[in-house]
Amino acid sequence: MKRLLAAVSLLVLGACAHQPVKPPAPPLGPQPPGQPALVPVAWSALGSFADDMDLEGFAEACAASAAYYAELPAAATFDFGGEKVSAKEMTEGMSGLCALLQDPKASTKDKLKRLQKSSHLFKSVGSDGAGAVVVTGYYEPWLEGRRTADARFDVPVYRRPDDMLIVDLSLFPAAKSQARIVGRAERGQVLPYFSREDIAGGALSGKGLELLWLEDPVDLFFLQVQGSGRVTLDDGATVRVQYDAQNGQPYRSIGKTLIDKGVLPADQVSMQAIRKYFQDHPDKLDLLNANASYTFFRLEDDGPFGNIGVALTPGRSIATDAGVFPKGAPAVLKTRKPVIDAKGQVSGWEPMARFVVNQDTGGAIVGPGRVDLFWGGGPQAEAAAGRMKEPGELYFILPAGGS
Repeated sequence: MKRLLAAVSLLVLGACAHQPVKPPAPPLGPQPPGQPALVPVAWSALGSFADDMDLEGFAEACAASAAYYAELPAAATFDFGGEKVSAKEMTEGMSGLCALLQDPKASTKDKLKRLQKSSHLFKSVGSDGAGAVVVTGYYEPWLEGRRTADARFDVPVYRRPDDMLIVDLSLFPAAKSQARIVGRAERGQVLPYFSREDIAGGALSGKGLELLWLEDPVDLFFLQVQGSGRVTLDDGATVRVQYDAQNGQPYRSIGKTLIDKGVLPADQVSMQAIRKYFQDHPDKLDLLNANASYTFFRLEDDGPFGNIGVALTPGRSIATDAGVFPKGAPAVLKTRKPVIDAKGQVSGWEPMARFVVNQDTGGAIVGPGRVDLFWGGGPQAEAAAGRMKEPGELYFILPAGGS
């Protein structure tokens, strides 16, 4: 699952990413049959392009991806519209891109010209085969919590259970499946792992799995959707929690649930609207159980981290379907963004075009027509991310040295 955040100022490749775990390699072998998710296009397809941020954050995110590629086995490959590119080539390409972005003698305009001249561009076919992409946002929640439960803080944040089993069915020829399932052993059988409703009902109580305690079950729910967060404790310390595992149950949008129940109109669903509904109707919290998916966390010193094991860069890191697009690759995202005022309200919308880097994934981010933009942490990021659900376009970049 996804999620994530924060960034360190890394402008040299040698110090570009902190990786707490060995980064996962992309799957080897042929891609699934069907239309490629990316098709080659000319840079002119972008039209008049100007990044709406400075390039420092893009350089930082690219350096993190370069470190990811450098750790992968030589046989690892990435698919750009049917073109197979090795991890070695991606390392060289991203290193060259980092050097270009950090060139102190080149203007932003010159850097963009050199980038376009030395790289290839591929457009996502989107959900309709013609490039339609829905752009949403995510962020790092900043919450208050406790190390031990009390009368106010009684909502547990669980670590990964010891009895959780990950079953790779590809290892069992009789299964004729490449799926990985999550389960638990009971009386000699492997059963599905506990659902959100099971866990809310006490299935894990008393097993010593509690990392921290929160005050609000809705805060926990959105922390699980985002995949990571910061929690400030009563002694003033701040700790980070990071996605560690998921129970294998299907994800269902709580927004869709509330629409189906007729309690929120489809054109008014946002994170903020969902929060307000449950604040006004605390007796309806059981509706959260419609999303059987449940996330378990670990404590981290740094981060947050995406699915390739690198710290995410606010405004630059994106989450996409890990089985569709090349992990770690740079891209261009075009959409529109909300303008958030000092009170956390949307005062307007404006066009957005920027370089991004594919460093995360998420349970609800499926297919070539979805992308999730990481906004960073705190109230302003939450206000923007919670309201993003905009049409857009997504283009991936194959940098020089990677072709």
